[in-house]
Amino acid sequence: MTAEVDEVVSKAKKSRKYQIIAISIMAIGFALYGYYYGKTPMHGVAALYGGFVSLFISWALGISVIKATKLAQDDPKTAMGMLYGSAVLRFILVLLLFGLGIGALGFNPIPLVLTAVVSWITGVVAVR
Repeated sequence: MTAEVDEVVSKAKKSRKYQIIAISIMAIGFALYGYYYGKTPMHGVAALYGGFVSLFISWALGISVIKATKLAQDDPKTAMGMLYGSAVLRFILVLLLFGLGIGALGFNPIPLVLTAVVSWITGVVAVR
């Protein structure tokens, strides 16, 4: 692998580590909230689901960036097209996974979405 790819991989690992910490804190917080305030204890599970949606999307982004970085050395236009296609697929995947969690599994949307957003922000901040 090239130095650029190695750097992307190390930043992605660092980002995922911080995302897992943020997800754990959020899930524990929502579970305690549900327990102490008589709400459903499934808030913690909903937070975990949202966090793992975020991790999965971050992982998919990392794979597409690594592939595009390798491809950009030979064909930059194709690499850009691959990144745009990957963005569209990730957007559709987020909608499907959130729809599955909220609709089919019946999770409360607030802990699910809030944990996913906090996890994404944590991942972005950790990379910088």
